Amino acid sequence: MSGDDAFFRELTRDLEARGRVALATVVETKGSGPSRIGRRFVVFDDGSFRGTIGGGPFEALVVADAAALFREDGAPRFLKWYDFFEREIESGQLREPTNMICGGSARVSVELLRAAPTLVVLGGGHVGLALARLGVDLGYDVLVGDDRDRYARPDRFPPNVKAVHTNRDYELPPGALPPGRDRYVAVVTRCWETDLAALRPWLSDRAPAVKYLGLIGSGRKVRGVLARLAEEGVPAEKLDAIRAPIGLSIGAVTPEEIAVSILAEVTAVRRGEEDPGYPRPRRTGSRVSTGQSS
Repeated sequence: MSGDDAFFRELTRDLEARGRVALATVVETKGSGPSRIGRRFVVFDDGSFRGTIGGGPFEALVVADAAALFREDGAPRFLKWYDFFEREIESGQLREPTNMICGGSARVSVELLRAAPTLVVLGGGHVGLALARLGVDLGYDVLVGDDRDRYARPDRFPPNVKAVHTNRDYELPPGALPPGRDRYVAVVTRCWETDLAALRPWLSDRAPAVKYLGLIGSGRKVRGVLARLAEEGVPAEKLDAIRAPIGLSIGAVTPEEIAVSILAEVTAVRRGEEDPGYPRPRRTGSRVSTGQSS
């Protein structure tokens, strides 16, 4: 196995284990210095790193700059010159002195890499199955949970879907959620009682952060479920964040059409392209959906 093969195998494992890493690569050099074109290392969100691009002070600056990518969660990359001098000698470019005395410089590309986002589907019935299939096609790491054995069998779903048997409260087994991922949750269980159970773990103070939480059902069903949660003391701001009825209003009827409706809305949220004026169901609406997934 070549050095590059080994490096990228480790990079894949790092992404699976952590969800996000920054990859730093030297893309250009000038003069004398401790690095060369093509050298790379991986920076983690706790400030640790794997590999080397040469020179302790130089690497420390790159690690510090990479940390900003994790904090800001915005621009996914930057390109910057680092000078092996004791002070900054050139203006007008993004440069940084390293307090080294080699006399050269290196240009480094640092890119934030993310593992595939997780689509959590609660309810393994007809709609859940359609969601899992389409979610895989759209590049999600799909996790399906159901409290019924026959709807949580791995052989019911595509081979790269993780299916888990939950308890009656729809709590996922420990370790089921991969760490460090963006999470999108669709509640598509078989009835309003199981909808309540499936929503509660995501509304508690200890709930993992999610980018999206949606609930399937008619306007009447949705109002009833949200009213019950309000009676249980769930804060209004958490209830307001639930997408209910779930999905874009496209007149969906079949499980496959409903899956398209849901994942169209999830995609809009994921890509930051959601238009408030775009037609979508309102909480008090009467959009035709299905209160059952099996």
